[in-house]
Amino acid sequence: MGSLTSIYVRVPDPATREALLADFPTAYTEPGTQFYAIDDPPYGFHPSEDELQALSARLNTEVLWLCYQSVVDAFEFHRWNRGIRSRSLVFGCRGLEERTWERVEGEAEPWEEVALADLEAPVEPGHFDALNARETAREVAIYYRLPGWSDDWAGA
Repeated sequence: MGSLTSIYVRVPDPATREALLADFPTAYTEPGTQFYAIDDPPYGFHPSEDELQALSARLNTEVLWLCYQSVVDAFEFHRWNRGIRSRSLVFGCRGLEERTWERVEGEAEPWEEVALADLEAPVEPGHFDALNARETAREVAIYYRLPGWSDDWAGA
């Protein structure tokens, strides 16, 4: 069992790092990744997508929001690049039915081919399925080489 709510920000240069750390002094990174993690986000369990989009635009970089809860296999992923949303996936988080896709927006990402390959139904709103939230989050972390998951992506 486990859960995670974290924001990840790609930091391509020192100016972006300084700006990020000015707002989030506890953000951290690891060798081998350009991302910084913001655990226990100040936005809480459900951050404002508008605030994350604004952060992405202000820093002119990529921002990911990754959330999972393994007891009920709830999963949520959002990605913005320079303030433009490119992908949103919400599974079993806020709807009345568990194990149902609630939101699917944007183009599929390469990590989805591996993470969602064994699903029985299409990844579309309203479809019921058996998603393993933790393993899906792990595939996101491996693909993006996210800090806090280096044991998972080091061998990939």
